Amino acid sequence: MRLFIAHVMLLSLATPALAQRSDTHLPKYYVGLGTGPSVHNGAFYAIGGTVVFKNQWITSVSFQHFEMTPKNLPSDYEQGYTLALIIPLPDEMPTTNIKSINFTVGKYFPLGRKTWFTTEAGLAVTNGDSFTFKSRPVEQGAFYKSSNYTTTHETKTGAGGIIKGDFTWAFVPYVGLGAGLFANVNSIQSTVGFEIKLVAGWLNSKKSQ
Repeated sequence: MRLFIAHVMLLSLATPALAQRSDTHLPKYYVGLGTGPSVHNGAFYAIGGTVVFKNQWITSVSFQHFEMTPKNLPSDYEQGYTLALIIPLPDEMPTTNIKSINFTVGKYFPLGRKTWFTTEAGLAVTNGDSFTFKSRPVEQGAFYKSSNYTTTHETKTGAGGIIKGDFTWAFVPYVGLGAGLFANVNSIQSTVGFEIKLVAGWLNSKKSQ
């Protein structure tokens, strides 16, 4: 993961220098840092890089990290707690953490000199938590109360797919803002989300494509 981030940062820092030396054979290439909400009361952050080719095909690689409520959390689940003096401190809620590395291809649709839309689909390789819940009698003492479920979890790795669509606006030659929707379908916990992101790179917004 650290090596992936280092490569993305290096591309971002090198882009202005490369753009000054030539008009490049690639209409656009840029990196993005994004965040947003997802289903299952989730939130995520993402980082990735995109290359646009002259034939208006694109390819991307991205990393997403999700924190969500487990999809199989019982509807009657109750947290336990421990008393600290007279203040009840709730036990930690079960949280599904999923990391996903995505490889996608798609199409680039220019909407104007500084705006464009992309659609992509591809492979998602995921790693994350899978929970099992079993009903149990509540135990209560002077300073604690247990949950009404025992919880076990294991870490799994699986494969799936991702589809997404993004709108991007380059408000200056090398920096822009983006927004989009995605669906990450995998064997651990599928999710749908909305992303706002900052992009930086060779956006080539000084002239029409």
